[in-house]
Amino acid sequence: MQVSAHVLNLKLAGYRLAVKRHADLETLWAGMLDQSCDAEHKGIPYWAEVWPSSVLLAEHLDRHRQLIRGRLCLEVGCGLGATAILAARLGARVVAVDMEPEALGFARQSAIINNVPDVLWVGMDWKHCGLKRHSFEFIWAGDVLYETGFVLPLAKFLRECLAPGGRIWVSDQERNVSGKAWSTLLSQGFRPREVEGRRVGWFGQNARVRLVELTRG
Repeated sequence: MQVSAHVLNLKLAGYRLAVKRHADLETLWAGMLDQSCDAEHKGIPYWAEVWPSSVLLAEHLDRHRQLIRGRLCLEVGCGLGATAILAARLGARVVAVDMEPEALGFARQSAIINNVPDVLWVGMDWKHCGLKRHSFEFIWAGDVLYETGFVLPLAKFLRECLAPGGRIWVSDQERNVSGKAWSTLLSQGFRPREVEGRRVGWFGQNARVRLVELTRG
């Protein structure tokens, strides 16, 4: 079945990006919410939006473009692919993973229309890592701490993927579950350093977002 798509024109860290997504988000959300009744809300299409956390993450990647240029980098839970595409434009060698095939389909289309064809898009559940261990010097993620049940598998995945001396950047919108999710993540042996925290106005949203750098404890 062909999905009706809409191109969202974004400006992230001063760069203009065209991102494809569902044309009718209200219908998508309503349909998926009706199907989703388990505790972890599987199927809710968080991936169908570009969230305020992407703003801080994009700016951080741009500030560190000299660090990531030419380096093998991993984006976890890439969704529609906006920050992965930006990082590739900045010269990083990006592997972007998400468990939602539909999200990856839109991300691939967006990479083509932005003339950034060299992101490797990988369908993967981080509960079952299929990547080479300790391969990535830089890993980042935006808005992946919205379900506490995801956090322990995510921590294991990050440990398996991060190269010795590597860094992880997590940008997260403050929600009710955020405090517990962060506590669980940090209990798994990561050292945190808060890089930035501020309110972000973004497409009608006004959310407090913080960006934290994690290294191995």
